[in-house]
Amino acid sequence: MAIEEFGTERDDIEPNKFKKYKGKKGNEDRVGILYPGDVPKKMFKGAPCHYKDRYYLCKSTKGNKEICCTHGYDGNTPKYRIGAVLVIYDMVMSEGKPKLKGFETIPWIFSETMYQKLKSADEEFSLSDHDIKLKCSNEEFQTIDVTICKESIWRSNDKIKTRVMEEASQHFDNLAKQIATDFGITEIREQLGIDAPGMDDAAADVDLESVIDTI
Repeated sequence: MAIEEFGTERDDIEPNKFKKYKGKKGNEDRVGILYPGDVPKKMFKGAPCHYKDRYYLCKSTKGNKEICCTHGYDGNTPKYRIGAVLVIYDMVMSEGKPKLKGFETIPWIFSETMYQKLKSADEEFSLSDHDIKLKCSNEEFQTIDVTICKESIWRSNDKIKTRVMEEASQHFDNLAKQIATDFGITEIREQLGIDAPGMDDAAADVDLESVIDTI
C-alpha cells in the first residue's frame, strides 16, 4: 500500500480500531448474539446508509430528501446496515462432549438479507435464549447460513455471562461508529464531490411532487 498525504480531515484513522466479524469459507462458528442490560430488544442497532467510498448515514427524513438521496451515484438508494455484538466460542472436546475453552467478543455488521435470516430463526427459537451457528459459503460476499442451537452458552452460567458482558461493553459503546459515519450535509457534499458552488445536481432543488403532477 502506498504512502498517503493528508491533513487533519481524516476520521477513519483511530486508535484501537476494532476488527469486525467476517465468516471464513467452510468455517462454522458457534456464536451468541449479546444485548446490553439484559434487554433483548437492544440486540441490534441499525440505520439506512449510503455508500460512496465509505458508508455514511442517510440524512433524508419523511417528506424531505437530502442530497445523499438525490445526487446521482450508484449508492444513492439507502439500505439498512445493522450491527450486533457477538460472543464467539472456542470449544474443545472433553470426554466426548464439547467444552468451553475460551471466547471472544466482536462487532458484527451485516445487511438486510442477514437480518431476515436471523428474524426467521428467531421465530422458531428466541435468539435471546439460544446460540446460533454461522456457516460461510462465500467469503467475499459473506454468504452465511444460520442454524439455531439448543441452548445459549453465555447465558447458561452467571460467571460466564458476567465475563462475557464485561468484555462486550466496549463494543456496545462503539457499535454505532462501526455501522457508518455520521456525516453532516456539508461533509456528504464533499464526499460526493459536489462541494463547489454550482455543482449541485438539479434534482436537489426540484419539487418532486410538481414534476409528478406534470406526467
